[in-house]
Amino acid sequence: MADEPILEKRFNEGIDIEEYLRDGAILVRLFIEVQSNDKDAAERAINRTIFDSLANEKAVRLIYAKFYDIRKDREMKFFSGVVEVKLLTIDFRWLVSVVMRYGPSAIEIIKPEKVTLSMDEMQSLLADVSEISQMYSSKIISLLKDDERKKLYEKMLGGA
Repeated sequence: MADEPILEKRFNEGIDIEEYLRDGAILVRLFIEVQSNDKDAAERAINRTIFDSLANEKAVRLIYAKFYDIRKDREMKFFSGVVEVKLLTIDFRWLVSVVMRYGPSAIEIIKPEKVTLSMDEMQSLLADVSEISQMYSSKIISLLKDDERKKLYEKMLGGA
């Protein structure tokens, strides 16, 4: 990643971050990476991820997005681009949801120092994680050929 971003976009400039934090929000910095064998495709993907998806999340308030240059990896196999995003989620459950769906390569929780969850919040959070995991697992399994799927099931079931 380059030292300086090639583009920095600010969002929600009038937002009172401290007020959101008092109401239970979580302030984080995420690094989201895209990879492609085509530089233009990588650029489109990173722009869609930030401007079309993340910026429109109902429980997310973007603070800024810093876009770094899309470069070819050392083995010259694919292009990689990174965006540093600072944002607020309305609560910890939504932070976990964002992390599960966007798969950042790095996460820094800035504030608060501590989060307390009720039993209901913990159960809801675990149900969300389970649902997203099952969705990804089903998608991956559907992409496998029948013999690959059979081998995976056998491995998962311990050869039974």
